[in-house]
Amino acid sequence: MPRRGGPVRWFEVAPCLVGHTLNAYENGPELVVDVVRHPEGFTIRDFGNSRPTLDRWRIDLAAGALREERLDDRTQEFPRVDPRRTGRPHRYGYAAATELYAAPTGPDDPRPDEGFSSALLKHDLERGTVEAHEFGRFGAVGEGVFVPAENPASEDDGYVMAYAHDPERGAADLVLLAAQDFTGEPVARIHLPVRVPLGLHGNWVPDPTG
Repeated sequence: MPRRGGPVRWFEVAPCLVGHTLNAYENGPELVVDVVRHPEGFTIRDFGNSRPTLDRWRIDLAAGALREERLDDRTQEFPRVDPRRTGRPHRYGYAAATELYAAPTGPDDPRPDEGFSSALLKHDLERGTVEAHEFGRFGAVGEGVFVPAENPASEDDGYVMAYAHDPERGAADLVLLAAQDFTGEPVARIHLPVRVPLGLHGNWVPDPTG
């Protein structure tokens, strides 16, 4: 990993696969990088038994050392941060938690053999806590996108939007959660007339004329 104006330096971590990062920022001599870490690789058609977790890498450029920390053990992917905090220190992060990646290994394995639990997570990385908004075993939810309030008073003053499957209707809902009342009832649940396949990424782009 290069340092601005200096030679390229390399840092080693335990073997893994990283597809998505939550955020990264400078903290004095350190680089702080929050990643979703897959302990095993996979192909797009076969996730195998990979159980990706949220980890933090602290890269000390002066000492030439890297330290790994586990932030959350729950299986999760598609991490997002308030876009205003990209490249800057952040307190909150959001991710989709699902057992999609982990097939059951036998009759004693508690993971379901059809359908999967699904939730959106809100991480408070300052307090080391996590809140989960559960969508149920068959209520598959995609990536959550954070949208700041019009005049936000704090980093988590805003909404998290995601597509969620409604198994009773066989179609998708656009769900809006108040980030500061994350486990409460959605602010809005918009019933779409068709199923929306779960996508990997989405963004909120406000109307510049509005």
